[in-house]
Amino acid sequence: MVVADLPWTIQLEDAQVWQRERTTVTVEVQSTDRFATLEASLPRIDGVDVQALPATNEAGTDGKRILRLTWQLSAHTPGTQTIQLPTIRYNLNGRDAAQWQPPVQTLDVQALPPYLPPTIPVGNVEIESHIDPSGVLQPGHLAYWHIRLHSDAVNTAQFPPILKQMRSSGVELFPAKVDKPASDGGQYRLEYHIPFKPQSSGWLDLPTLQWHWFDPETARLEHRQYTPPRQWVLGWIWRGVMGVFSLLVLLTSLWLGVKLAGKHWRQWRGKRRILQALQTPDSPHIVQKAMRECAIAHSWAENLSVAQWLICWEQHYGTADNLRLQLQAIERIRFAK
Repeated sequence: MVVADLPWTIQLEDAQVWQRERTTVTVEVQSTDRFATLEASLPRIDGVDVQALPATNEAGTDGKRILRLTWQLSAHTPGTQTIQLPTIRYNLNGRDAAQWQPPVQTLDVQALPPYLPPTIPVGNVEIESHIDPSGVLQPGHLAYWHIRLHSDAVNTAQFPPILKQMRSSGVELFPAKVDKPASDGGQYRLEYHIPFKPQSSGWLDLPTLQWHWFDPETARLEHRQYTPPRQWVLGWIWRGVMGVFSLLVLLTSLWLGVKLAGKHWRQWRGKRRILQALQTPDSPHIVQKAMRECAIAHSWAENLSVAQWLICWEQHYGTADNLRLQLQAIERIRFAK
């Protein structure tokens, strides 16, 4: 197999960048062999930091495979930079079946504003954190603040120095452990594990983190501020007070619930009795007794006339024409006697 048999391509993600802004250069070739690989030595370019990403062999169209090598570039010197990649080796069955020399690429690097210090990240850095253990903390007991910084545009050397901001009046902070996981798909990460002890009850008082970063798209200096999670810190005395208060609230709610349920049950029973009494229209005194019991259950006046009682009923249950007719019939029977 010769070089001409393979469709090689090279692509520079962005030919115009700022100092310390990350870009990528990628070499691709199509192949019909799923076990083929691309290999190359790490490029050495003056004034440019280079990091190689893992080589990939992915399924393409028409049963072909796409072999890819990618390098991340971050130039520190302004001006025109010449990017000369090393020879790319097409490896098949453990041997070099073909080689290709990529053409020279040109990178135009624009100088950053002179007022920017070298510690300012060129690109955004995301942050997230959590407290371990979760929930309510106790004064004088050890806890951990886990912070994760990650970015797909800024390497860890440009990450903001958050440990320098670790000051708090209400928390005793201890030396942090820093983990630097391997970059995953071009994303950089730093993980901080910071032990601390809250010193008093109240809201947990961890420091607010902030930093500036340069946005390459807008050419502006941006400000980032991160407020850590807020949790309660309670000693045993306050926990006891909160426990008693919670118990009182629970008992009060339970008592009110029982009282309300009893009220609704009495109203249901009063309604049911008046409807049953109306089934015996020849006994007006039974209907009158049921009307009084229903009025008491609903907190109405006891000695209401039929018209007044009906007004209260319809205000509570809505219009009841049939009930009105039945009570009027009972009244006629009662006064006829």
